[in-house]
Amino acid sequence: MAIADFHNDILTSSNFDFKTVAFEDNAVITAIFRGKRSFEEAIALTKYSKLIAFEDVGYSDLCFEKMIGANPLYVGLTWNGENDFGYGCDYSFGLKRKGIEFIKELNKYKVAIDTAHISKRGFIDIIDNAEIVVNSHTCFNGIFKHKRNLDDWQIKLLLERGGFIGVACCGYFMTNRKTCKITDYTDNIMYFYEKYGADVLCVGTDFNGTDFVPTKLENYCGFKLVENDLIERGIPKTEVEKILYSNLYNFIKRKIKTA
Repeated sequence: MAIADFHNDILTSSNFDFKTVAFEDNAVITAIFRGKRSFEEAIALTKYSKLIAFEDVGYSDLCFEKMIGANPLYVGLTWNGENDFGYGCDYSFGLKRKGIEFIKELNKYKVAIDTAHISKRGFIDIIDNAEIVVNSHTCFNGIFKHKRNLDDWQIKLLLERGGFIGVACCGYFMTNRKTCKITDYTDNIMYFYEKYGADVLCVGTDFNGTDFVPTKLENYCGFKLVENDLIERGIPKTEVEKILYSNLYNFIKRKIKTA
């Protein structure tokens, strides 16, 4: 079955094989996580994938022109902490002036701004200043409370802006148990679908970026079980296909055409 993924960390994981090209012809967006890398180290990774995003661009050696040259589908300004652009979800503060100015530059190139990892106040700042807003990998506080999950008011603002939302396979976002089940994942999809429909929802696995995923959902093969469960729970197969593939695939096509 076909899967499109808004957020896979394989390029910055220990599992990446540099002898191969990652997901060259697939609808998998490979996010480059800053971590302790320099920007030059990060930009060197972009040659391994055609579908690129940047997760936390707080590099001291950031080159805006090179970043834009990599044609990122989206950019996340921070991770959970603080950098020169603003504050992540560990804080209550919003974006700094440099962050708002950075968004306005990205707007000129029609680059989406990712609200994953940002603080609540920073989320509002992004909504107020970004032309295209998304959340690449998250779950929902209506199911399980976590600092990385979206509240309903955030979902509604993203919907008003036409923003895509990717449901993460990160167990920490779904449960406080030591194990996580596929139904914990599909609970989040069902929550969103029953309140808001299927048109802007997609998959944002966070594969290779988390050490805790639902049992039997360790890779893309597990999404057959996700598909079966969603259909059994009443979502029409055509709507499930939109969530798992075509919504994001069409978003990617539009973004590439614009770039």
